[in-house]
Amino acid sequence: MAEPPSPAVEEVKETPGTSWRKLEEHVIPRNRMGIVFFSWMCTIFLVAIDQTVVATALPTIVAELGGGKNYSWVGSAYMLVCSSLSPLYGKLSDIVGECFLSRKPMLYGCILVFLIGSALCGAAQSMTWLIVSRALQGVGGGGIFQLVKITISDIIPLQEQGKYVGLISATWGTANVVGPLVGGILTDHISWRWCFWINLPTGGLAGALLFFFLNLNPHQGKPFRDHIREFDFVGLFVIVIGVVCLLIGLSSSETTWKTPKTIALLAVGGTLLIIGGINEVFTKRSPIIPPRLFKASLTLVSVFLHATIFLAGVYLPMYYQVLGASATISGVKMLPYSLSCCVSSLVSGMVVTRIGSYRPVMWFGWTVMTLGWGLMIMLDNATNIAAQEIYPLIASLGIGCLLPTPFIVIQAAMPIKDMATSTGTFMLFRTLGSTVGMAMGEAVISSVLQQKLQDIEGLTIDTSVTALNGNIKLISSISNPTVRNEVIRAYSQSISTIWLVSTPISAFGLFLVLFIRSYTLKRTIIRSGEKSGDVETGAEQVADANDLPAMELVSLEKHKPLACFDDATGSTDSLDDIGKQRMKV
Repeated sequence: MAEPPSPAVEEVKETPGTSWRKLEEHVIPRNRMGIVFFSWMCTIFLVAIDQTVVATALPTIVAELGGGKNYSWVGSAYMLVCSSLSPLYGKLSDIVGECFLSRKPMLYGCILVFLIGSALCGAAQSMTWLIVSRALQGVGGGGIFQLVKITISDIIPLQEQGKYVGLISATWGTANVVGPLVGGILTDHISWRWCFWINLPTGGLAGALLFFFLNLNPHQGKPFRDHIREFDFVGLFVIVIGVVCLLIGLSSSETTWKTPKTIALLAVGGTLLIIGGINEVFTKRSPIIPPRLFKASLTLVSVFLHATIFLAGVYLPMYYQVLGASATISGVKMLPYSLSCCVSSLVSGMVVTRIGSYRPVMWFGWTVMTLGWGLMIMLDNATNIAAQEIYPLIASLGIGCLLPTPFIVIQAAMPIKDMATSTGTFMLFRTLGSTVGMAMGEAVISSVLQQKLQDIEGLTIDTSVTALNGNIKLISSISNPTVRNEVIRAYSQSISTIWLVSTPISAFGLFLVLFIRSYTLKRTIIRSGEKSGDVETGAEQVADANDLPAMELVSLEKHKPLACFDDATGSTDSLDDIGKQRMKV
């Protein structure tokens, strides 16, 4: 009579990801991480800062180039292209990696396109020229951000990624926050064109360092012809068109939600994305978005919600300027917010690496962020200086914790072969959330602020939607002190409405992450040593005991092969024997 399965085996069957993780090995190439990581941070900073750097420079740009009716597309064109092409970058990196034996040509190509776009933006002689160049920037910028995340997954073990992804996320978050400050300083003291030209020397240096010092494992796979035969062109077309329609609709909604154009674009975009998701599940071709990612759906939704309310902090400089601060001083007052976001992002990544678990960090981050947004609702023109700094600081502590952690969750939930496509999906949700957040903020201000200004008697400044942001500089010129104070109150209360909307969204995100599954961060790691085939493990555990029942991988010595000891028989198999067994499987 057959013996019942042991409890250990039953437990392994219930462990998420066991079926594929126990046969998976992550080969880590040798790199000079100090130089490579510095280059990563430089490129990420440039890509991220270009999302917000033009915010304070726009009035000057419009005054010089004209085209005021299309000024919003200077920012939207960049985000639109980054978001709509997000599903493509990961898949293309896999194809390029197999056809050219490395992902590096894809990374270098994106950097080159970004720098060309930056140069054209700085040389723009018309608003149309600038908008088209911003779109070209977005093509390269979106690819850079994804390729950096993908190469991190290629050369850093998952258990160690927390500290690196934490620094990258801190760089991204800080760049988004300080972008308006940098744009204001360059515009006021040099020229708005240097908001784009500053990318050339820094980006060029980072690209050169990556070219000479970044080492990736060679990819060997199917030829290009087979990739084309299996490529999901229908899924790509439907998803990209759906994203474009959705984002254009959201951009139009910044002025009004009631126009037929806005409603049609949002409806068509949402429908196409649903159809694209269904296609990815049932397609016989290689999907753009792996269906396995749907098991991490709660994490992806939390990424979307976090990105949506993250940009609510971008309105802090506007709040400070309404109270009388200059563009430069408002950026200085943002330093506690941006620095605490940076520090908490770094610390949270280190904590995940240390404890080997991400759920406590996510729970803490969402709780603190919700508390911070709730406190920021009370910010108005009568709030004291201490509260103006402390309340945003609390929110930023939670925001920073949630910058690196969800990416680690996605990496832990997916096999190595899906790292590129899962990263692309992760970035799609993040960029979509950011775009929704921008539209939401502008829609709140345009509706609430316009109503409040129209109720003020004796107000002579333009209260149209297109003039609301530009009117901030005119507040100090209002001669009637009573009217001036009412205008300041209207602006400050309208901005706080954005944080009022962000608070319940944050609370909902906190509720969702309570149910996120726990995946192990441990993998079988093979480090490229001086001799081919050597395995390095150092002090790290290379396999999860729950994933390999009745067996334990142990490192005999550094630079020596691993041995596998079977508790049942007392025999020890060499690494070569293990490889043969896996080949039989």
